[in-house]
Amino acid sequence: MAGRTSAAAATATGRRRRQTGAFVPKLAAYALLAFVLWLMIATLVQPLLSSKATRAVLQAPVTLITSPINGVVAQMAVHPRDAVTPGTQVATVRNPTVSQEILTQLRSQHLALQAQLAQLANQYKADNQEMRSVGQQANVHREASLAQAWESWQIAQRQRDVAHSVVEEQENKVRTNQALLEQGAISEQVMNASIAQLNTARANAAVAEQAFTGQVQTVASAGQGAFVGTSGNNLFQTLSSRREALRNSVGRAQQDGAAIFQQLKQVRQLEEEERQRVEKLSSYEIKATQAGQVHTVLAPEGAYVTAGASLVRVTDCSRLGVVAVFPARVAKRLGIGSLLDVKLDDKSDRVLPARVEQLLPEASEALQSTYSVPFPYAEQGSVYAVARLEGQPAPQAPADGGTNLCAPGKVVSATLKS
Repeated sequence: MAGRTSAAAATATGRRRRQTGAFVPKLAAYALLAFVLWLMIATLVQPLLSSKATRAVLQAPVTLITSPINGVVAQMAVHPRDAVTPGTQVATVRNPTVSQEILTQLRSQHLALQAQLAQLANQYKADNQEMRSVGQQANVHREASLAQAWESWQIAQRQRDVAHSVVEEQENKVRTNQALLEQGAISEQVMNASIAQLNTARANAAVAEQAFTGQVQTVASAGQGAFVGTSGNNLFQTLSSRREALRNSVGRAQQDGAAIFQQLKQVRQLEEEERQRVEKLSSYEIKATQAGQVHTVLAPEGAYVTAGASLVRVTDCSRLGVVAVFPARVAKRLGIGSLLDVKLDDKSDRVLPARVEQLLPEASEALQSTYSVPFPYAEQGSVYAVARLEGQPAPQAPADGGTNLCAPGKVVSATLKS
């Protein structure tokens, strides 16, 4: 009895073992089948239904800060990831061999004009002093001439008065002789003689009157500056001519001096501008013209650069965007202005909107050089979608080392918004 029970128990145990051994392979087969199905859905079905880009990176345009002169980079004031604003000093380029030929010519003109101006000033001073001396001499002669004319006028006046007195006496004598002749007291010869004397006296009076009238005109002329007389006439005329010549010379010196002074002023201004230009080119401070973040320093300190050479590449963080690669099946639904949902980090749910600005079947090296980082790889038939983030303030590099949105090259995910 006991033997039969043991045999039955052994038989049941064997049966359970066989059932367990058959279930494990079945479970493994089911698991393999489930994995294959999941893999097929993930690789074949899900991509057909998804609008997600295969690759996407943050991107931003870059600007180049160049050197306007040849020289050596004496100072590079910025480093990669530094934030710059308009007016920020980027570098200093020195060129001690800058040409100063124009500055030398302007300096020579400056000195020559100064010498001419000094010469004119000396001539003006000498001519002015001589003109005053000649004027004083002419005034002395004019006063002497006036005194002489006045004295001659007085003499002529006295002579005229005397001549008129003689005429009156002779007229009285003729009247007296006429009465005596009528009475027979004198002869007719005496009467004729007195008449002849009267005529002579009247002629002399007429001459004296004419001389007096001429002397009045002489006094008037002398009062107006004319020299009268013959003793010093030549000297007076010489002095007058010399004074007039000196007056003209002084006037020309004033005009020439004013013209040279104006020319000297212009040359000084040009010389100062040229000096500033030379100093600026000898040590030229290069500054940023727009805000952004330094991406790459292309010319380190000590490097020799030519005019137009690039010194620094600056990322324009105000135009931050994304470059996404979409497969051909999604590209058919893309267009300029399409909206993308850009997810910056898989660990957070933050999604930023971006609007498509360009669709490119391929990206040339020239185009990629205008951006901070190269475009991601794209399979044949894929399309590049260049989109700009919307509704975000211009991101800058943080001073505290925190999260920086302006991070071109950062891998993100982009999905076409339905």
